[in-house]
Amino acid sequence: MITINANWTILAGKREAAIAALRELERDVYEQEPFVLMYTIHVPNMALTSFPTPAPSGVFFFSIFTDYAAFEKHLHGPVFQNFLKKYGDLFLMNNGNLFVTSEWLDRIAGYIRPELLLQSEVARA
Repeated sequence: MITINANWTILAGKREAAIAALRELERDVYEQEPFVLMYTIHVPNMALTSFPTPAPSGVFFFSIFTDYAAFEKHLHGPVFQNFLKKYGDLFLMNNGNLFVTSEWLDRIAGYIRPELLLQSEVARA
């Protein structure tokens, strides 16, 4: 199991469209990529104080894959590639590629309460 924290940037004036597209991406990953164990997408909550203050245009992914091969399968697979073709113009690009910063993480401790998992299933229904 591997974990990645990845960050994107929504272009100015495209926030609502980008959030709708990201919700579609999450649904497609959930339905079509069982090797993606967790796929959460977040934007900054500007009503609360964070240090340092995040850019309001930020998008933060926290995802868990079965292994690195599963990540590569997601990255180069039809769900993600079709998303980029359809919605790539909503996000910051660099030389024709999505601009992403990322960190690979090893979990050394922690848990997920069952209540959180149940909330996710209720929200999906």
